[in-house]
Amino acid sequence: MADFAAVSPAQPKNTIVPNVDLNMYSRGLGTRHLLGGMDSSSRFVKVAFTLAHALKSDDETESVTNFFHILHSVEQAKGLDEIEPGKFEYTMYSDCMNLDKGIRYFTTYDNNQIDAVDMNS
Repeated sequence: MADFAAVSPAQPKNTIVPNVDLNMYSRGLGTRHLLGGMDSSSRFVKVAFTLAHALKSDDETESVTNFFHILHSVEQAKGLDEIEPGKFEYTMYSDCMNLDKGIRYFTTYDNNQIDAVDMNS
């Protein structure tokens, strides 16, 4: 655990070159060294790996379910990614759409049940 003592939900402070204005290119950089950090590059690599290796299906229900499992593997919970003191970024919703049928599927932060809306109705 000592290896991760500096992990924080807050953006890191520039202590290496304090006189240089470093570009903090991503929120969540305080979690960068935490396995599965909240920074953009960690989340991107994790979702790319998961997508590349997740089982594919021709069944729409199974495909949609797998899609949400993949996205939920990188969602941000409240309190993990501080954008200013006391204010946090989090995943408010996730969605996808069957463009052929015009059906939008979504989950929200407060409801992980996959809901569907037929955009043709």
